[in-house]
Amino acid sequence: MTTVEILTPGVGAWTRLITASKIPGLFNASKYSSPVKEFHLLRGEIDPDGTNDAIERGQDFEPIIIARFFRRHPELERLPSASISRPGLESWAAATPDAIARHRETGEVFTVEAKTDGRGDYQWGPNGSAEIPMGYYLQKQWQLHHRGVRRGYVICLGPFYVETEHIITYDAGLASDVVEFAYKFWRNAMDPDGVPPDVDGHIETYNAIRRAHPEIDRGQHEDWPVSFDLAREFEAAVAGLDAAEERLNLARSSLLRVMGRARRAIVGHGKNKQVVATRQPTKNGAAALYKFRKPIDWTAAALPPVEEPAKS
Repeated sequence: MTTVEILTPGVGAWTRLITASKIPGLFNASKYSSPVKEFHLLRGEIDPDGTNDAIERGQDFEPIIIARFFRRHPELERLPSASISRPGLESWAAATPDAIARHRETGEVFTVEAKTDGRGDYQWGPNGSAEIPMGYYLQKQWQLHHRGVRRGYVICLGPFYVETEHIITYDAGLASDVVEFAYKFWRNAMDPDGVPPDVDGHIETYNAIRRAHPEIDRGQHEDWPVSFDLAREFEAAVAGLDAAEERLNLARSSLLRVMGRARRAIVGHGKNKQVVATRQPTKNGAAALYKFRKPIDWTAAALPPVEEPAKS
C-alpha cells in the first residue's frame, strides 16, 4: 500500500485516475455512469457531473452514517483516512475509503464505506450479509485490494432511515480481474487513438456522447449519411417509446381510478401482500402515483390468505 495525495472527486489528478468511485461505471453497474461516460471523463472530453440534490444528500449523510457506525462499534478505533494505491499502480489507480477502522483488541483493519438508498432503488441483503449491489461490491473489492486488508464494511442508510451493515471479504482473484480490466480501460482511454466502448442503452451513455460532441456543423458538412438499418432502428425505437408511454399512462390511470382515496395498491394477503404502487401528494394538490420499490414477488402474492385461529 502506498499513501498518495488526498484526491478531491472531479478535481485535478482525480479525473485522470481510475478511482473506486469509477469502478461501477466501468463495469456498467451504476445508475449514474457507464463505460462510455467513464471513457470520455478520463480523456477530459466531458466535465465531471456537477452537484445535485442526490449527491449533496449523500455527502451530507456520509459523516452521520460513519459516526453512527463507530458509535455502534466501540470495539473499533477510527484511523485517519487517505487516498491510497498499491505499489506500482500509483500513476493510474487510487482509492479513498470513507473511513478506516481498526479493532482495538485484534488489530484487524477494515475499510468503511457509507451509502444511501432512500428510495430503495437497489437490492440490499439482510443486515450482516455480504449481499450488496454489484457495482458497490466491485468497488469494495477495489478498495480492499488497494488498502491490503481482508475485510471491509459497507453501511447503507435505506428507506425509513433503516441502517444495514454488510461485511465484504476480499476476493483476490476477482480483485485482480477488476484491476486488469481497469488498467486496460485506462490505457485505451489515455491513448490519443483510443477506441471508445460500444454504445449501450444506458441514459448516461447518451448524455455523455451529447456532451462530448456539442459542436454543430452548418453548411457543407451539416449532413452525415447513416445506414438504412440504423435509420429504421431509430424510427422503430421512437414509435415504441410513444406506444410504451401511452401504455404506461393507461395503466397508471386505471390504477388511480380503482384506488380512489387509498394510499397503496396491493396484491396478495397478509404478510404476503405486495405493494404495486403508492399514491403521494404533490405541491400542486394532485396525487402522484409511484411504482413499487421492490420487485413484486408474484409467487408469494398468489398464496392463499392464512386464516386466523378462531377465538375461544
